[in-house]
Amino acid sequence: MGIPVVLITALISIAERVGANRIFKTAGRFHHPLGDPTLGREAELRWRADLVRAAVRMLTQPVDKPTIKDLAALGPRA
Repeated sequence: MGIPVVLITALISIAERVGANRIFKTAGRFHHPLGDPTLGREAELRWRADLVRAAVRMLTQPVDKPTIKDLAALGPRA
């Protein structure tokens, strides 16, 4: 069974090729998947926290095949 893991990435095809079961797609670019330099400091911190919360929620969802979700699918806050 192993330890549940979520791969947070903007590079979905690579995540699929390495066999990740839970893939969290971010809107960020490949060089800053958990950052958005167009946002102000406070807005970026809130956005980043929402991404991490959603990815952690994904850990609680059982999967039997590679599953890709994003912030829109999981919602920003529980």
